[in-house]
This record gives sequence, C-alpha cells and structure tokens, in this order.
Amino acid sequence: MALAGIDWLILVVFFAAIIAIGLIVSKTAGRSSAEFFLGGRSMPWWLLGVSMVACTFSCDTPNLVTGMVRGGGVVANWGWWAFLITGMVTVFIYAQLWRRSRVMTDLEFYELRYSGKSAAFIRGFRSLYLGIFFNCLIMGTVTLAAIKIGQVIFDVKPWVAVVLGSAGVVIYATAGGIKSCIWADFFQYSVAMFGAVYAAVVACNQPEVGGLNALLAHPEVVGKLSWMPDFSNWLAWVPLLLIPVAVQWWSVWYPGAEPGGGGYIAQRMLSAKDEKNAIGATLFFNFMHYAMRPWPWIIVALASIVVYPSLESIKSEFPGIDPTYLRHDIAYPVMISKLGPGLLGLVVASLIAAYMSTIGTHLNWGSSYVVNDWYKRFMKPNASEKELVLAGRVCTVMLMLVAGFFALTFLEDANQAFEILLLSGAGTGAIYLLRWFWWRINAWTEIIAMVAATIVAFWIVLGVGDKGTIKWYVDSPVVRDQVFAIKDVETVNTVVAEQRQYQRQIDQVDAELETLVAAWRKAKDQGSDARDAARARYDVKLQELERLRTAASAPVLVEAIEGRPWQEDYEAFCEYQKQCEFERENKRRARLGLVEAATVDEMAMTFDGVVKGNTIYIFHPALNNLKFSVQLLVCVGIVTVVWLAATFLTRPADKQTLRNFYRQCHPGGPGWRKVVLDARAEGVEIDRTDAVGDWKMPYQILCVFLGCVVIYSSLFAVGNFIYGNLVWGFVLSGVALAATILLFKTLGRIGIETMTEEGGSA
Repeated sequence: MALAGIDWLILVVFFAAIIAIGLIVSKTAGRSSAEFFLGGRSMPWWLLGVSMVACTFSCDTPNLVTGMVRGGGVVANWGWWAFLITGMVTVFIYAQLWRRSRVMTDLEFYELRYSGKSAAFIRGFRSLYLGIFFNCLIMGTVTLAAIKIGQVIFDVKPWVAVVLGSAGVVIYATAGGIKSCIWADFFQYSVAMFGAVYAAVVACNQPEVGGLNALLAHPEVVGKLSWMPDFSNWLAWVPLLLIPVAVQWWSVWYPGAEPGGGGYIAQRMLSAKDEKNAIGATLFFNFMHYAMRPWPWIIVALASIVVYPSLESIKSEFPGIDPTYLRHDIAYPVMISKLGPGLLGLVVASLIAAYMSTIGTHLNWGSSYVVNDWYKRFMKPNASEKELVLAGRVCTVMLMLVAGFFALTFLEDANQAFEILLLSGAGTGAIYLLRWFWWRINAWTEIIAMVAATIVAFWIVLGVGDKGTIKWYVDSPVVRDQVFAIKDVETVNTVVAEQRQYQRQIDQVDAELETLVAAWRKAKDQGSDARDAARARYDVKLQELERLRTAASAPVLVEAIEGRPWQEDYEAFCEYQKQCEFERENKRRARLGLVEAATVDEMAMTFDGVVKGNTIYIFHPALNNLKFSVQLLVCVGIVTVVWLAATFLTRPADKQTLRNFYRQCHPGGPGWRKVVLDARAEGVEIDRTDAVGDWKMPYQILCVFLGCVVIYSSLFAVGNFIYGNLVWGFVLSGVALAATILLFKTLGRIGIETMTEEGGSA
C-alpha cells in the first residue's frame, strides 16, 4: 500500500533523530572498549530498564503474540509469561552478583569462576557460537518480521526491506556503541509503545469490529479471551501452564531469559552505576515487559480475528504478499495498514523502532563477545583500546550482513533449527543458577552439559521427531482414555505400506511448491496479471498438498476401521470423546456467562494416529499438545544426570581461583562453606561468617515470590479493566499494591554492597 507524504516525512524525521543520537554519543564511545560495550559502567537504572524493554520489543514480537492469540487464544501467552520467574530470580539474586563481578561480558565470567584450559575453551567457543551463529540466527528471525512488514506496508522486495531496515541501526550502533543503543532505545521505546497503543485503539474502531465491547462479545473472539487454561482438562493446562512454570523457566537457556541472567540482560546490568541501579533496572524491565506491554498487541490480535478470520481473507486483500510469508503472524502488520495518513507513518515508525532497538542491542552484544572474548583474549591480547573499538565497529557491520543473509535464505523454513536450538539449552539452566552458589561446579560441567544437550536435541528433533515422541507416551496409562488401540499385524502392515506411498507423493509436491514460489517472485515484476496467474498455480498445488496430507491419515483413520470387527468399538470411542468435549465446552460457556449452549454435533474433531510395533493407536488431537513438554522433560532429565556425573568425576577449579571469585562476588551460602573453611585452615580469611552467617537467600526468595505476585497481579488487573471486569481489576490492583509494599520492606533487609574503584565491595 502507498504511504502519504506526511507518513514519509514522519519516517524521515524518525531516522534522522536516531542517527543524530548515534553521532552525538559516538564522541565518547571511542575512548575505550569499556565505553563502547558498557557505556563506562555509569548508566542509571531507569535508562537501562527502558533499554532492556526496548531490546525485547522487536518487530517480530507483536507478530508472535498475534500468531499465538489467533491460534490458541490469550492463554497461549503463558509460553512466555512463565519466564517472569526467571526475571525475578535475576532481579533479586543475580543482578548484584553480576555487578560485583566487574567483567566486561558474561562470557568473561568463565575465567573468573573456573580455571585452566577448559575455562578458556568454553569462553572462546561460546564467544563465536553465541556471538556470531546464534546471535545472527535471532537477528535473522527479527529481520524476517521486518520483511513481512515491508511486504504489507511498502510492497517492497525482501532484500530492499532488509537494507532499509538495517541501514540506520548499523550507523548508530557502529558509531556510538552500547551508549547510543541505550539512548536510542529510550527514544524508540517511547515511539514503539505509543504506536502499539494507538494501533489497538484503531483496531477496535474498525467497522467490522465496532468498538471494544463489541469485540469482546464477538462469537469468534469470546472463546479466545481467557488467560487461564481449562483446568478440567489436564491435557490443556499441563503443557500450557504447569511445565513452563514448574520446569521450563529454570531448565532452559535462551537469550533474554537466561536462568541467572546473561547475554544482553547481563550486559545492561554490567553497565549500571552500581548494584542498586542493576537491581532497579532489571525490576523495572520485568514490570514493563510482562505487566504493561502485552495488552495492546493482544487487542490487535483479537480484532484481527474479526477483520481477517482466515489467511485466505488476508491473501485476497494483499495479493502481493509472498506465499512463503503468509502465516497467521502477518495479521499484525495487515491490521496496521488500516491506519490513516500521518498515523500510519507514526505506527510504522514504531515498528521500525522496535526492530532497530532489538537489532542494535544484538549487534553490540554479539560484537562484545567476538572482540572481548575471542579477539582480545586469544588473537591479540595486547591490542590497544582504539584497536578494540575499531574491531567492535567492523564486527557490528559484519554481523548485520550475516543476519541479513540468514533472513533472505534459509530462515523461511527454520522451525526445525529453532527446535534444536531451544532443546540444546534444555537441562543446562540449573548450572547457570548453581554455579554462583556451589563451588564444585567447574568448566567441564558446562562443556559436557553443552555437548550432551546438543546431541540429545539433534537426536530428538531429527531422529525421533514429533511422531516418534508421541510413540513414547501414546500407550501410557495416563492417556488411556484418549486412545483407541488396534492390535492386528496384517492391518498394521497394510497401513504402513500405504503411508509410505503417500509420503513419497507429499515430498514430491513439496519440491514443486518451492519451484512455484520462485516463479511467483519472478512474475511479480511482470505485472499483476502474471503475478495472479502464478499465485493461482501455487494455490492449486498447495491444495493438492493439503489433500495428500489428509489422505495420508486415511490408512490409519479409515482403512484400519471400516468393515473391521472393532469398528463399533471405535465409533463408541469417538462418541465418548465428542461427549467429553461437549461437556467441557458448555462448562466453559457457563463460566463466560454465555446463554447459548453448545450441541454435540458442534464437537466434530479430527483424530490422529501412529503405528507402534504391531499396534495402531488412534488418539485425541489434544495428545499432540504434550509433544514439546515430553521432549523437554526427556532432554532435561538426561542432561541433568550427565552434568551431575561430570561435576563429581572431574576436578573443581583450583583453590586460588575459587577464593578470588568468592572475594570478588561474595555469593555466600552453604555451597561455599567448604572453600571458606579450607582457606581459613591455611591462614587465609575470605569470609568471617563462614559463608552462611549473613546469607540473605531466604529474603531474596521471598522477594522473588512477591515480585511475581506484583507483576502477575498487575498484568491481570490491566486485563480485567480492559475486559470490563472492574471489581476484579481493583481487587488485583490492591493485591499488587500490598505486595509492592511488602516487597520493598523485604528488599531493605537484603542489603546492597557498595562497589569500590578497585572492584571489591565495602
């Protein structure tokens, strides 16, 4: 769609302001590597807090939330809301420890905490793996969202969207380092948040929606409003709520939600003036990130269900969207296109701001790893400060080029890669929590855990796969009432043979689809008629693929049933499942105050099936919800056993390294008592309280709990006010206020150490 002149003027002013910030700050950024990567360790809490929120406010996040809400409802957001626990643990336990460490990057921590060649190896390896490969993969996905926005709003080619989106951020991130990123984040977050709120207002006022009250009462929206799962069905709430809250937050490592802090969050904490500012920054970040920010996106997502109920409706209005990028998450930029002149430019600027803040953070973070933890540590230890700053600037540009390449090539089909990356961090999170408080953990603990997690992740994703994972639990007693089993060797052999035949056809059509996408992209430059004809050919082939995938399940769901002795039992099983769904649906409608009841006939569902051994298992589709949870638990279990064994079978760090680390960071706790007492026996005093006398962990854990109460209460108070539930909104606001008072009273008992110039504590 075309932007008006006022829209282009707003975008030009926005870019000029961002670049000006970078150029102004660049005057001090080149003094030293500490200035370029940590802002001279002089940043205040409020500025760092806003920067943390801004760098997680990427332009792909509204798209992600929109896809979640359209697919699974508001409750699907628990997939990331659960990470609040990680954030609170970082705030009240680890923020002050990171600030005391005085390291340049969180990877430098390895040679502060561990000793020997193993410590150097893991620091060097992770500097390249995280700083280049993993970091560029994340930036590539963010850039992919920018491509989708560019296609909807500007109707430009993917490479043009990448160049235009990255040019400004590369300029200010290269010139001013982290300080320009942080100040730019402050400006960008203000623009981005205003744009998100206004987009929600406009979305509600679309003619098809008819206002907020009409939106919340719309039949297609009502079923997606709940932010809590259906507790009457454990297949719904266990994977959606229990696993994230009980396991995922502490067991999985992922940038931005690292157990114990790390990555660019640690970089911001290390940039703080002191411990108080580090704690204040992370607390402010978590409040804004979880309690305030999600609702504008959720409202736009709900409105998009009314305006564009299907992908077909989006495609019909925006025929220029690349077929590869047509997914439910594109509904957010599509809704943004509804804005009028001037306001459209402002909201587009807000999306660009979100993109630039995230990319700028990742560019500086990644270059800090490459320069400080690889170049300076292993390549040129005697490099001057000016040389390190120059290396950081060159690295910043190179990282953006790699990320752009990723976004334009293989990332359109990166689901499998991201499953591997997520699972490759499963089971290692506990190490990052415990390494501060247990002297026995060493570099080999982390190395072996990293190797084990990667091997297990590849095995699960590429070897076992989703169907294989289902086979692990489909015959479990806990899901017996959701499964219909057929034990017949002849039927099994027939089904397997036919499924293989269908799979060969599916693979062939998949390959043909890729060719047709390439043809569509070429035809797009030849006019609308050629483009539409190419798109029609693609749609026909896509429908053929969908028919084949449906037919591939026929051997299990039809031929294994029809005319067989067990057909009557199977039909009774289906009726039982429909009746259960019917009862659950009416209970849900009653909770929502809906007058119209459901009927059994509305409860139609598509069953799935797998073959395991000599048995065919036909099961309720809800069993698919357990796949990732089971994969996660298996990975966490195996990796935890492996790293615990490695910890006890390998030597700890040498005693001098352990003592120096304890003096520097003073973590305290019974996990360090042996080190403290052994040092005293040799005439060296590192803690007169035997590591436990002044340990504040009980108060810190209480602060974690109270912090979660404050933020979750605030999150759902805002939601209740939006939904019109004023009583619950005020009740939850009162809970949040009371918990806040208790939180700050408890926080005063923890005590915050004052840093000296030498890096110790007074």
